[in-house]
Amino acid sequence: MEISEEQIDGSITKILLSGRLDIEGVGQIETKFSGMTASPRMSVVADMSNVPYISSIGIRLLISNVKAINARKGKFALFGTQPDVNMVITISGLDKIIPSFGTLEAAIDYVK
Repeated sequence: MEISEEQIDGSITKILLSGRLDIEGVGQIETKFSGMTASPRMSVVADMSNVPYISSIGIRLLISNVKAINARKGKFALFGTQPDVNMVITISGLDKIIPSFGTLEAAIDYVK
């Protein structure tokens, strides 16, 4: 699992995830992901286009970080989810907690 970040307009953090969000993948990125979402920037968008699989531990990672963002009145959104990952997000009910969009632009519009 790989993770990187980019700043957009100085107020939005874009996180790029690549790989499987399973127990091994989450173990590799959890600390770094939490650090990225804990930044003073209020808004975070996560690019899921290179994530072919998400397990319950991956869902837990997203939920725990969106709670931290919400606590400081920020916004968090996913974008570019692959069909299999999108299905898991919908079945798990994660889509009711974290909005998911087809494009970066739509995710940015939401978090602004």
